[in-house]
Amino acid sequence: MSGSQSGQDLGSPSLPPPVVSVVMANFRGAANLAASMASVLAQSERSLELIVADDASDDDSVVIARRIAEGDDRVRVIASPTNAGPAATRNLGLDAARGEWIAIVDSDDLIHPERLERLIAAAGAADADLVADDLVYFGAVPEPQGRTLLQSMALAAPMMLGAAPYLRSNDGASSLPVFGYLKPVIRRSVLADLRYDVGLRIGEDHDLVLRLLIGNARLLLLPDPLYAYRRHGASISHRLSVATAQAMLEAHRALPPMADPEMRAAAKAVDRHLRRALRYERLVADIKARRWQGALPRLADPAMVARLVESLRDRRRRTSEAPRAVAALPDPLPRMPQAGESWPQPPAPGAALIAAMAARDEALPPDAPSWAEWLFSATAPENRASAG
Repeated sequence: MSGSQSGQDLGSPSLPPPVVSVVMANFRGAANLAASMASVLAQSERSLELIVADDASDDDSVVIARRIAEGDDRVRVIASPTNAGPAATRNLGLDAARGEWIAIVDSDDLIHPERLERLIAAAGAADADLVADDLVYFGAVPEPQGRTLLQSMALAAPMMLGAAPYLRSNDGASSLPVFGYLKPVIRRSVLADLRYDVGLRIGEDHDLVLRLLIGNARLLLLPDPLYAYRRHGASISHRLSVATAQAMLEAHRALPPMADPEMRAAAKAVDRHLRRALRYERLVADIKARRWQGALPRLADPAMVARLVESLRDRRRRTSEAPRAVAALPDPLPRMPQAGESWPQPPAPGAALIAAMAARDEALPPDAPSWAEWLFSATAPENRASAG
């Protein structure tokens, strides 16, 4: 297998199109890349291709990816010569994808061996165009109780998620989970030529899925906690700046027209939130640079002062907050149902606690169901190589 001038390892062109193409964008992910690739290649859905698109990493990422590709002809490697950001890198993977379905998996995350098969089966039964499951957080600073993305919804049964709540989840005042963190599996015929906005370095996932939903695509949300989402200091997902906030506001204002009144109301709320976020980032930038001529007028805005004070309070709370008593693991833990069916109880509380227990090197009950055993293993300390 040899790389072309464009940086692509073309794999085996004689292979028939797979059921699912997994697009894995990577930048400096050598510490966790092999484990993430292995979790994809171990899927029960064997008809897949894994497209690793590397964004000009200066570590051993490409060497690792190509070494794995030599032993598995389902792997294709695209090595970019210049750094272009996550959106442009994922677009390279989307352009190369041949599967009926496209899955996005980050290069430091881990997925359950049955995840892709279950999600695709559930989407087919529900006639959905996109399907996503719950994310279980693990990594650098584990919370005493653990956490999953969808935990606050107490979701036990699959549900369709429309464009209005998906959009409103990006409003800072919303009580909804931030659905933009979801890692959906998307029907390629629905995605068509739509691609990530290369002007976005934060929020590109939210923007792409939202555009699909505005175009009447159907998103199925599952309670299944089958995606282990790594949080660490190298992640850019939580870092806003003036440039990233400005790009998010511009992308939001470039969304297609919305006929539904609920969607338009949600769009206005998100616009206000993004404008406030941009003002705040400009204030912080001015303070850090001691540009008092720019900072003082913004400090006259009570909302900006309140946000600055709250940010300082949050920082103090994170360093001084007394640990809470750890909740008990549900007994028994629920068994995972057939794909697309309801769980006997919401699995998120148990999944969150399992990740917390793994981080503390505690033991899992011997009668734990197989999904819990997988999650415990995936979030164990030995899988937190980059957590420093």
